[in-house]
Amino acid sequence: MLSLESKSEKEKKQSQKIERELPFFITIVSLLAASGFGPYTIFQKLKEVTLLPTIRAESIKILKRIDMLGIDPLTALYDAKDKPSSRGLGEFLSGYVSAIQSGGNVLNYLKSKMESAYERYENVEKQSVEKVNGIVHAWLTMQIVILSVFILIAAIGSNPLSGNADGGSQPPYMLLIFAPIMSVVFMKLVQNMTNSNIRELPIKMILRVMVPPVIVALVLILTGVLSAIGLNAYVLGGALIAGSILPALKFKKIYKLNMDAEGATPQILRDITEARKAGMGPEKCIIHACKRKDFKSFNSVANSVASKLEWGVPLSNMFAALQSEIKNFQVLISFRILFEIISSGGGTINTLDSLADTSEKIYNIQKNKRESLKPYVTVGFMLIVITGFTTLLTIDSFVSINQEKNLGKSTSNNVDFESLMQFVSLAVIAQAWLAGLFLGKVTQGAYSGGFMYSMMMTAATLVAISMIQTHIINLNALVPKS
Repeated sequence: MLSLESKSEKEKKQSQKIERELPFFITIVSLLAASGFGPYTIFQKLKEVTLLPTIRAESIKILKRIDMLGIDPLTALYDAKDKPSSRGLGEFLSGYVSAIQSGGNVLNYLKSKMESAYERYENVEKQSVEKVNGIVHAWLTMQIVILSVFILIAAIGSNPLSGNADGGSQPPYMLLIFAPIMSVVFMKLVQNMTNSNIRELPIKMILRVMVPPVIVALVLILTGVLSAIGLNAYVLGGALIAGSILPALKFKKIYKLNMDAEGATPQILRDITEARKAGMGPEKCIIHACKRKDFKSFNSVANSVASKLEWGVPLSNMFAALQSEIKNFQVLISFRILFEIISSGGGTINTLDSLADTSEKIYNIQKNKRESLKPYVTVGFMLIVITGFTTLLTIDSFVSINQEKNLGKSTSNNVDFESLMQFVSLAVIAQAWLAGLFLGKVTQGAYSGGFMYSMMMTAATLVAISMIQTHIINLNALVPKS
C-alpha cells in the first residue's frame, strides 16, 4: 500500500515537472517543424537542451526505442503517449503523430497547441498568485492574532505583568517565540508555491557571513554582559543586519541583471525579426539587435554576444558563455531556441516572428505576476513594524501601572518587567528579520531576495525599540490622570 502511494506521489511530481516545461517544449517542436525538420531530428536536438531536464529525459527514452529497437519514429512517438506521467504531453504527442499521418496541416496544429499551452501557463501562474495570496493573508492574520492574544494574557488581572494581585502567574513567555516559529512555518508552506527564474544564493556563502556576527551576539546575550543597560535587542539586530548586508547586495546585483535581461530579450528578438524582414542575414540580425545601448546592466552581456558573432564564435559556445552570466530561465530558453533555429538554418521570418511573440507573452506573464505580488512588501512591512511597536508600547504602559501600584513597595515586579521587555524586544527583532525573508520568497521567488527587506524591517524595529526605551512615545502620558 505504501509503495503504491509512493509511486503515485512520484508520478504526480513528475507530471508537475513536465507541465512546467511543456509550453517551452511545444515551442521548440513548433519552431523547428516550421523550419522543415522532422520528428526524429527535432527529438535529437531536444536531447541537447539541458534547460528542460524532464522533457529531455522523455526525449532520450523515445530516441532509445528508435535507435536500439529499430521502431519507426512515428510509432515510437505514438506509443510514448501512454508512457509519460503528464496527460498534456501525451495528448500533444498523439495529436502531433495523428496530424502527420493524416497528411493534415501540422504547422497549424502545432501553432494552436503552442497558443493553448501559453494560455494554460498563464492560468497556472494566476492560480499560483491566488494561492500565495491566501498564504500571505493567513500569515498576516496570525501576526495580528498573536499580538492580540499576547496583550490579552499580559493584561489579565489587576497586575498586568503577573496575572493577579499576588503575582502568582508568569508573563506569557511562550508567546514570544510563537510568532517567529509561525513565520518559519509559513516560509516552508510558500516554498513550492513561487518559483523564481533566479537561483538562491549559495547557502555556504550566506552561512559564512551570517554565522560569525550572530554567534557573537548570542554569546553577549546569553552571558548577560549588556543586559543591565538594555542593549541585547540592539546587539541581535545589529548582528542580523551586518550578516545580511553582503547577501542583500549580491542578490540585488544578480536580480537587477536578470530583470534587465528579461526585459531586453523580447526587444532583441523583435529587432531580429524586423531586421530579417528587411532582408538582413540571421547572424547580422543578431549583431544589429545586440549592439543597442539601452539594455541597462544587460548591455555588456548583449554587446559581447554581438562581438563574438563578429569574430566568428560558434553559437553553441556563445550560449554557454551567456548561461554563465545569466541564470534567468526565461531569457536562456529564448536564446537557446533562437540559436538552435539559426544554427539549423531555419531562421525564417515566420519562425523568428513566432519566437518574438512567444518571448513577449512569457515576459508579460511574469511581469504581471510580479506586479500582483509587489504590494505585499508594503503591507507586510507596515504590519510587522506596527505590531512590534504596539507590543512594546503595551508592555511599556504596563510597567507604569505597576510602578504606580507598587509605589513604596517591593520593586520585584519591575525587575520582571525589565526581563520581559528584553525577551519581547529580542522576539520582535527575530520576527522582523524572518518576515523579510518570507516577503522575499513571496515577491521575488527566492529567500535570498528577502535579505534587503529583513534589514529594513529590523532597522525599523530597532528604531521603535529605542523610541519606547527613551519614552519618546509614552501611552500613559497621553491619558489624563484622574
